[in-house]
Order: sequence, then C-alpha cells, then structure tokens
Amino acid sequence: MLLAGAGAAADLDLLLGIHRGPTHSLGAAVLTFIVVAVLTRSVRWGGAATAAWASHVLLDWLGTDTRPPIGEMALWPLLRSYYESPLHLFPAVSRRYWLPEFWTYNLKALAIELAILGPIACAVVVWRRQKV
Repeated sequence: MLLAGAGAAADLDLLLGIHRGPTHSLGAAVLTFIVVAVLTRSVRWGGAATAAWASHVLLDWLGTDTRPPIGEMALWPLLRSYYESPLHLFPAVSRRYWLPEFWTYNLKALAIELAILGPIACAVVVWRRQKV
C-alpha cells in the first residue's frame, strides 16, 4: 500500500495546478529515495519507493498529453525542459467532468491501461510466487 502511494504521489502536483512539473521527474524520485531511506533507515525501502515513483514518471512519459506544456520535466533539476515520448502508449485522460462524454472517455482510457499493464502485473505476481 505504501509503495502504491509513492507511485501515485507525483500527481499531488495536481493540487497546485502544475501537473507534470518537477514532481514528474527523476530528481523527485531521487529525493524520494533520500527521504524514505532516512525515515525508515532502510536502503531497500528507499529503493522500492524510488522505483515506484520513477515508474509513475515513465508511465506518464508514455502517455498522451493534451495540455500545454506538453510532456513532463523528467530531468528536473538538471534541466527544466519538458519531454514527451514519441510512443503514445496510453491515451489522454479527461479532467472535464462536466462534459457528457467524460465517463465513457475515461473508462475507455482505463480499459486500455488495464489491458497493457494488467498482464505485466500478473506476470510479476506469478514470478514472485515462484521465487518464494
């Protein structure tokens, strides 16, 4: 549960209106490592939280962005440029809840994400069970 929270935490920037800014970067993932490793006194937990955060950065990079600035600040704090993958694996998500097509549009996007990530998640679970 905690690692899922670390993976989703990059989207807290939505509350500030600066989505896909510095929180969507590898620099933020490194800061996550430092904070978690210090708080837990565990490099292992720090690494796991960092991997969760960095996976969010990767998956958003592979998504379609429709609101400027296009892309994400993946290399912050080294660079403040926005980067967008040429491969748009995941469709854009609508935040315009007042439109009639909001739910159908987002449910379709969710179905595509589950179709792509579901088999990967299942494979990891099966692999982990075989190791135990």
